[in-house]
Amino acid sequence: MIHRYIQVTGSSFDRGVAIGQVLKMQIETNLSSQKLFYNDPPEIVVKWLEKAQIYLEYTEKFAPEVVAEMRGVAQGSGLDFQEILYLYTIYERSFFDELISDKCTSFAAQGNATFDGSVICGQTNDERLDEYRSEVDCVVHHVEVDSDFESLIYSHPGIPAYMGMNNYGLAVMWTYIDNGQRQAGIPTAGIIRELINKKSLKEAREYLYSVPHAVPNQFSLSHSVEGIASFECFPNKIYAHEPADVMIHANHNSIALEEPEEGGSKTSHARFEAMEAIVNENHGIIDVQLGKQFLANHRNFPKSVCNHPSPEHPLSKSLASMIFDLGKGEMHLAFGNACEQPFHTYRFKQWFG
Repeated sequence: MIHRYIQVTGSSFDRGVAIGQVLKMQIETNLSSQKLFYNDPPEIVVKWLEKAQIYLEYTEKFAPEVVAEMRGVAQGSGLDFQEILYLYTIYERSFFDELISDKCTSFAAQGNATFDGSVICGQTNDERLDEYRSEVDCVVHHVEVDSDFESLIYSHPGIPAYMGMNNYGLAVMWTYIDNGQRQAGIPTAGIIRELINKKSLKEAREYLYSVPHAVPNQFSLSHSVEGIASFECFPNKIYAHEPADVMIHANHNSIALEEPEEGGSKTSHARFEAMEAIVNENHGIIDVQLGKQFLANHRNFPKSVCNHPSPEHPLSKSLASMIFDLGKGEMHLAFGNACEQPFHTYRFKQWFG
């Protein structure tokens, strides 16, 4: 049975056990798919797990609850912890072979840009179809940490987090960028999982500046009261921008213009321009329904926000499309392209945003 939504409570380890038990087949499929995609000989797998061990040590120092949850997932799924560690670091693995697909596009709007002044944000999650199996991939974890803290986390099976929000009004999104820098540090999934645990934009910002970043990433942080901010985080430096009303990002540097761009997406600028145009056209009236339309945008197709396989990139597709409504505390998620799949609405038991 395929699960797209799971509710878990208790300690980090206990939550991990529950995730592992319920998502066992999906986690095993994701793991098998990743190994097939990279097709690493045994000696390379050994070398990568040695590097992953370094990432683990940093995670234990800066995000220990993430490690506890991973150990729970291993126990619940019956997989060796090293297999869960492999999944945890698989995004970092992609940087070392430059196997980055055309990636995601995000937006955030607030104040004068939205219909009622509240914060609306969203993004696509675009991946390679030969790496992720869309029919069993993508799941929402509804996590209850204690009596008053909840989070809704979107991710791939066996990976701690990709995007999400909590019931204190913070939403976390991210997009791929690259300036060629690498270092020992915390993997992307661990940083995201920890950010979703922060109750304010201020706390999340401080966390980003306090940890060593293993690979480059852009994080979009939105808060129902504190507003929106973009952080282009590189192993060597962090660049921040807090726009007035609108924030858009794809997969090229928008803040750190002096930083080099390595690898990169061939469609990033076209997707950025398409999102920018449709957001500006609707400035002042943006709401959840318009946000969903933004993610279904086919301008500049096939280099469009709504990503479909095409002759130029036959294996690239939007695996999910999501909108975070920080006025009402709702997460709207379509498991696939926003133009084809219905949006499911997820809510918290308590909303403090």
